[in-house]
Amino acid sequence: MNRRAIGLVLFWLGIAGVVVMQALTWFQSPMQRLHEAEELLGTIYAVDGVVWWLRMIATSGLTLSITGVLISTTEKGSYFWLLGILPATAISIGMFWAPTQYAPQLFGIGGTVILASYFGILWIWSQIYSAYQGPARTGRSIQLLGYSFLVSTALLLCLYFGNPNIQALADYPIPSPLSINVTLSLAMLLLFVGEYVVAASLKSVPAHAQETPAPSAGAVQPKTT
Repeated sequence: MNRRAIGLVLFWLGIAGVVVMQALTWFQSPMQRLHEAEELLGTIYAVDGVVWWLRMIATSGLTLSITGVLISTTEKGSYFWLLGILPATAISIGMFWAPTQYAPQLFGIGGTVILASYFGILWIWSQIYSAYQGPARTGRSIQLLGYSFLVSTALLLCLYFGNPNIQALADYPIPSPLSINVTLSLAMLLLFVGEYVVAASLKSVPAHAQETPAPSAGAVQPKTT
């Protein structure tokens, strides 16, 4: 079995895992919203029960899917696909990391990284925008809008988690979790749609046209007779 086949198998196994996770979540959540953990002991809805752990294991589908894509697209001998384990590592650390005190410095550093990266994306996008034509340019614009919603989500999360820990802002209204869910959902949807439009436009271009480099800005074009 070649690398592409292995990657595709892992990709679809990852999707299956996430579907299982979502199905079990929809199954358990209604009862868990209405009852305390002690009331659910010994039932199929119990926290830390069999179904709960099946949900946690199925979450690894996120890692399987990205690892599969990286395996199928990297050349033989490349170990770049190992980066696929990073999301699982981040989730594990996030689940079990329990700092003893509020660390505003981390919020400041994280916010700076997010905003600096976003402005960097805007700058790079403005520099290469002219290299895309037709539907591909439309797709890139949709992607940029997706990034904007992603940054909006980050700012809402900053208020949601930060304000309650700042004495002067403790009584200041915080964003609703629903607003955070909406902006994040729109961000991911727009990024997907933009990626799809760009990919579709590339498939519609003949192979020989894709191999021909676009003329640089200001280049003198040869005269035809």
